[in-house]
Amino acid sequence: MPDRPAITVRGEPGRATPPVAAVLGCGKAREGKVGWAIGHAHAEGWRAADPTVRLVGVDPSAENLASFGRAFGLDAEDLYPSTEAMYAAIAPDFVSVCTWPGLHAGLVIEAARQGVRGIVCEKPMASDVGEIRRMVEACAGAGVRLAIVHQRRYDPKFQAARELIRDGAIGDGLVLEARVANDWDMLEWTVHWFDMVGFLFDAAPLSVLAGIAHTGQRRYGHAIEDRSIAFLEYPGGRQAIFVTGPENPPGDDIVIRGSVGILRIGSRLSVLTDQGATVYPVEPPQISAFGALMTDTLRVAGTADPMLCGVEACAVATEVAFAAHESARTMQTVALPLMTEFAPLEIVQGRPRLELPAGRIVVVADDHFGSGGPEGLVESLETLTGRPPHVIDAARPLAPADVADAAIIVVYHTQAARDPGTEALLTAWVEAGRPLVLVHGVLGAWPTWQAYGRWACRVWVWGEGGSRHAMEPAELRVVPDHGFGSLWAVAMLPRDEVYTHLLATTEALDLVTATITEGTVPAAWTAVAYPNVGSWTPGHRYDSWQVPAMQDGLAHLIRACVVRPPAGAP
Repeated sequence: MPDRPAITVRGEPGRATPPVAAVLGCGKAREGKVGWAIGHAHAEGWRAADPTVRLVGVDPSAENLASFGRAFGLDAEDLYPSTEAMYAAIAPDFVSVCTWPGLHAGLVIEAARQGVRGIVCEKPMASDVGEIRRMVEACAGAGVRLAIVHQRRYDPKFQAARELIRDGAIGDGLVLEARVANDWDMLEWTVHWFDMVGFLFDAAPLSVLAGIAHTGQRRYGHAIEDRSIAFLEYPGGRQAIFVTGPENPPGDDIVIRGSVGILRIGSRLSVLTDQGATVYPVEPPQISAFGALMTDTLRVAGTADPMLCGVEACAVATEVAFAAHESARTMQTVALPLMTEFAPLEIVQGRPRLELPAGRIVVVADDHFGSGGPEGLVESLETLTGRPPHVIDAARPLAPADVADAAIIVVYHTQAARDPGTEALLTAWVEAGRPLVLVHGVLGAWPTWQAYGRWACRVWVWGEGGSRHAMEPAELRVVPDHGFGSLWAVAMLPRDEVYTHLLATTEALDLVTATITEGTVPAAWTAVAYPNVGSWTPGHRYDSWQVPAMQDGLAHLIRACVVRPPAGAP
């Protein structure tokens, strides 16, 4: 291959410089469900769209990089082990994101910040709805066009079917049925049909009702269902039914029934009415679907022109999959847009019941910066116990009447000031071996109260260089061999504050850890000297308290504090 100068500027419309397209996630040899080298399909699409394009590959696997380089005749200078190395060396015009879904959001947002002109992202486009929204915001803010790989929109067969529907060939009251077989799941495959119905009906769905079989399977690093059925409603009384997982019966891929006929989209395109069957010839495509997608991406870069696979139209397909999982989890019809931002299958755990001694559940709380966390805590305690907690405003001192008939005190606030009455009441409570649970923001309260620091074991350090609270998803993991009887060993926590760099004041017995990009930190513990005092640090956001694993974990921490007397107690 002839020598070429290193690229230091991006191509622009009208420039003679060929565009540079970077494929992030080259993939391995094409074998099986999780071995398909989709990065190769993207590279072929870029070459089909513009034979002069300079391809660049990024993959942490040296084997994958070498295979990609051989397939497309690339020099070593075109192959990088990381995006960090690539962006340090060159400035690509376009990026294809072909990794597993858990990496999509970070790579898309990084590319937008690097100033690329267009991004093509594989489906499912993200690991949860919160990531979808952050990806869209990042690209819109940077003026970067983002396309999602629902390339069947470019297939002449589906475009012809869309025109037949628009022309009223099968009438009104449309009901579509689509099936996906071979043990596939909604996020990996049925999202294509979710998107296709939106394309054919020219509308986004209003609601989703779904049922699933779920045994904890994972694929491409995330939770999947085994089998599912989903019912979607669209404007104008149109409906769609999707069956995913079981083997298909012989027949067509998509059937649409209308008031005057039936449209079949399979190996051929046909309409059946009272007048008989009509088969519509469809011209073969002049370019592959990936080639058409990349051509469209090249065309719209730097403009506001519409494109068939733009994120504006295609993001909803992945959202529908999460809505279907949420419908199955809650056993309710779920309206779109989806309000929860977590991935429902990642948090499916049992809901425990918490039996407490007679007495009130006293919650001392402030509004915690309007986060909704205290409200979520109160609702969770009522769900766990069947008792509505008695909530006390943390801005006022505790009075003896507040705790006279209490079974447990739960504190969630950041009020730094304390008064002698509150100090005396809580000290007597803790020294008597009665349960005190400190939740989330309370670790930042009472910074000068030494006794409180000993109960809490770890406290927030205010000021520059002090403690930090990363706001990101976390993996909660039970520490083994400490009798923490959770229903789960590992659980996903959606985007929430996770404390790091807390000040250790006395010895703690760690029960749960939280792993984020920065590392693994304690998430729940009891004090060794005061095992009737426990700390549960997650719970900043309201929707995090809807996660069953959160409620389960809090229940087991409370149970531990209730049954264990303080060290040295008679």
